[in-house]
Amino acid sequence: MIGGHVDIAVLAGALLILVAGALQGTFAVPMKYARKWNHENIWLVFAFTGLVLFPWLLTSATVPSLGHVYSSTSSRTLWAIIASGLAWGVGATLTGIGLRMIGIGLGLAVVLGLSASVGSLVPLLVLSPHKVFTLQGGLYLLGTCVMFAGIALVAVAGALREKSEQASGSPGAAGAPFFVGLLVAVAAGILSSALNFSYAFGTEAIEHARRLGASSVWAPNVVAVLATTGGFLANLAYCAWRLYKNSSGRLYFSPGSGSHWVYGALMGGFWFGGLAVYGMGLSRMGSFGTVAGWPLLMGTIIIASNLAGLLTGEWARASARSKAYLFRGTFVILGALVVLATAQQA
Repeated sequence: MIGGHVDIAVLAGALLILVAGALQGTFAVPMKYARKWNHENIWLVFAFTGLVLFPWLLTSATVPSLGHVYSSTSSRTLWAIIASGLAWGVGATLTGIGLRMIGIGLGLAVVLGLSASVGSLVPLLVLSPHKVFTLQGGLYLLGTCVMFAGIALVAVAGALREKSEQASGSPGAAGAPFFVGLLVAVAAGILSSALNFSYAFGTEAIEHARRLGASSVWAPNVVAVLATTGGFLANLAYCAWRLYKNSSGRLYFSPGSGSHWVYGALMGGFWFGGLAVYGMGLSRMGSFGTVAGWPLLMGTIIIASNLAGLLTGEWARASARSKAYLFRGTFVILGALVVLATAQQA
């Protein structure tokens, strides 16, 4: 019976992680329907709800003595977390721009792939350089190389898609060359890896939260909420500049745009909800979650985002050859995630 209960718990955890991946993989879809707003309008609503409002509500509800946790943590640690979050926020800002330029499916594949590989490899090189020539270091390097190969394949897919769109006289929505959008997504992926650094630097705060009664599931939120708040500052600066430059603040109150506030809040809810549900799933999977949870989440996000892109017409005019490259690249990226996950356990 005990074994049966464990199996059910693991299955429930895996299902929750699948839900989390689906939420994060489709978080940007509502942005497509906010047609009366500029990009900066919808992105600012998303950033406030997803990076500030929902994280602070959940952390306040799940971490006892939150103020004491922070007051007992060194200022050096707190600033390191916020600085990492700020760098990640620049990446998040570029992610929004990149998704607008090259599409949800292709954009998230590049961003997540680079974020996962760089986020694993850089802490190893900076914090534990002696491990570079171990089995773990070798696996991280291999996973990163495989990741770049997968990204190269999806880049070819995007270039072929752009060629098909130009031949049909219907370029992408953003109107910018694909190569520019790809560079934006690459920069976004590299900077987005900084969120991992906040956890590496924030172990002191997490330990204080556990000591003061927070569960192992919710204790890391004391780091996440500071990092996402730092990330919001970067998004706020970008959006405020765009709102001023384009005089687009008035669009918030334009006729017929009331639903757009809901779209922005849905984006924030989907994105942060995915993080919260992922934590719940890991807690149910036990030790198995540390092995399978992370690649399952990343894989689901990439698959869900590509399905969302296909269903919303991002590849409607693409050739069969470009779609084949997309699927091959996605498969290679998923393989790289498995290698990186294996490295974590080595």
